[in-house]
Amino acid sequence: MAHPHSVTLAALLAALLSASSAFGARDTDITGPDFKTLTFQNGAGGYTGAMDVLISKKSTTDAPAPTAPVFWLSRELDEGTRRHKNETAALLRFDHIFGAGAGQIPPGSPITKAVLRLRTDASEAAGSPHRLHLSRMLLPWDATAAWRNPAWGRDGIQTDNREALAEPDNIGTLNQPNTDYELDVTPALRAWAAGAANHGWLLHMLHIDTANQLALASTHSSSAKKRPALTITYDARPANRAPDADDLAAARDTPSSSNISLRANDPDGDPLSVTFHARRRTDTARDFSIIVLPDTQYYTHIPYRYGGSPEMFYAQTDWIIRYARPLNIAAVLHLGDISDQGDFDRQEWIYAAKAMYPLGDPAATGRPDGIPYILAIGNHDQRDESKNWGGPAHLFNEYFGVKHFSQKGYYGGHFGSDNNNYYIAFDSGPEKFIVLSLEYDFDKRNSKVLQWADGVLKKHAGRRAIIITHATIHPGSVQANFCTDGGGPAYEGLKNNPNLMLIIGGHITGEGRRTDTYNGSTVHSILMDFQFDGDGGNGLLGILTLSPRTNKIHVSTYSPHAKSGRLDSSANYTLDYDFGAKIEPFAKVGAAEVAAGATATCRLENMDATATYEWQAEISDQGKTTRTPARPIPPAKAEK
Repeated sequence: MAHPHSVTLAALLAALLSASSAFGARDTDITGPDFKTLTFQNGAGGYTGAMDVLISKKSTTDAPAPTAPVFWLSRELDEGTRRHKNETAALLRFDHIFGAGAGQIPPGSPITKAVLRLRTDASEAAGSPHRLHLSRMLLPWDATAAWRNPAWGRDGIQTDNREALAEPDNIGTLNQPNTDYELDVTPALRAWAAGAANHGWLLHMLHIDTANQLALASTHSSSAKKRPALTITYDARPANRAPDADDLAAARDTPSSSNISLRANDPDGDPLSVTFHARRRTDTARDFSIIVLPDTQYYTHIPYRYGGSPEMFYAQTDWIIRYARPLNIAAVLHLGDISDQGDFDRQEWIYAAKAMYPLGDPAATGRPDGIPYILAIGNHDQRDESKNWGGPAHLFNEYFGVKHFSQKGYYGGHFGSDNNNYYIAFDSGPEKFIVLSLEYDFDKRNSKVLQWADGVLKKHAGRRAIIITHATIHPGSVQANFCTDGGGPAYEGLKNNPNLMLIIGGHITGEGRRTDTYNGSTVHSILMDFQFDGDGGNGLLGILTLSPRTNKIHVSTYSPHAKSGRLDSSANYTLDYDFGAKIEPFAKVGAAEVAAGATATCRLENMDATATYEWQAEISDQGKTTRTPARPIPPAKAEK
């Protein structure tokens, strides 16, 4: 399976290993009056160039009107033939974006950012937990476009790199009604600005579910503000090249003062203004990672199911061990459905053990207890020997029970007589954590589990707490709904603990997130599950990069098997979380006017001798301003 927005391992590691600078001051960026922003939306500023049409494959002759104010997108399966009998998709295009006229972008202009805003309908059923794929069209179309158009073989539009691009420009889970969603479409606009034909996008759903449709306001909506809108930021003066800097240096010559300098460059030789900024830096824990393994059931099921294989599972844990040090991996969390058949098939647990056990190997990991890991019990792990649901998870306890973990220093304890509900504790520098695993449907299986979990969180109130439970939330980019068989009861029963920070689960294919605040404490809930995305999930895992210094948690994905990841906004995002770091704003500490190629300097006085500082600079040629990444100011050398 080709994953959207594939990213190489080298690129991923580069991004993760530079997390400190990315979370702190922004990476080098360029702003200034040379950059202009235009929004294209029918009815706004006299623009009328957006058009869309609904194309529909129906088992009956009636079809929705192509000029309807709301387009319902869906995909339906005929249970008898297992073929798609009904499907609706939309085509959307913004014409007259580029040109020499007022309100147009000059052809060839560099595109900085492009965002497509879509609005879900106000009806209660308008949002969908299934992903919307935004695929760039490669063939022309007009208002007469239909499913049986001869141009695409009379069988709808295929994402085959001939009718539409195989990899979507973006993927979104538009789960709430009457809500604006913004999807980054910068690559498409850059291609069109460079001369590629603008045929717009195919908006389509790939998940098969008759009960879930997505309703979007169309360009024909009576409310102008609800219509699709495309906002583009571009460089209106590309001939003026941006300035930059090199030879950046900072050194304390006394405990309370420092010299800062850089060489300011401009390709066009313009005179430059340099402004220096500094701030006291919070020195807390080094950024670290927590790896998340969503449902592996189709990696352990033999014969191979949905294209998965044990090798995908092995590749995940091999990768974790290999990159534990460069990514500063502190723990691994398995979200449940380790197996597909539970107690019915021992071989699946043999595969799971072969994948997971190396994480606990001191020789392989270079750690006395290995890399701390914990697994949740999913509904498939609870299948008994007769394939009935809700069993005791005997094989889980045989391979991952109390006996398996009891010799690990990070193992905390368990509820009852088995390991169906248990916890671990681990540290990353000064940051201390506790992770509780609550089995699928835990509150219905034993009403005392939450009482036990609440006691554990209170006993370890000095540790930040993470809950993993198989069914946590439904997919959605905005306040996804809690699952009643896991995440909902966990949050309601444990939200009174201010150390609770994350609830993470899988179970339902897709991505989701929501944020709740109770008595001033924030809890983020996260869903990751890729089992029905092709090849049983294709080895995708989740990476949570926690940055205490900047009060951020970055969520991303990567497949060690496919050596690719996803960069769409559903699978790649950043959460705010208060780790306690007091982040001061940058303050101006000096300025200089210099010629291109000259050195600009600044003297920073009255520094706190016991504090650490960082600095950055802005170099401007009046049209463009380049901001450097933040850099530390080394402490003064101790006297001999």
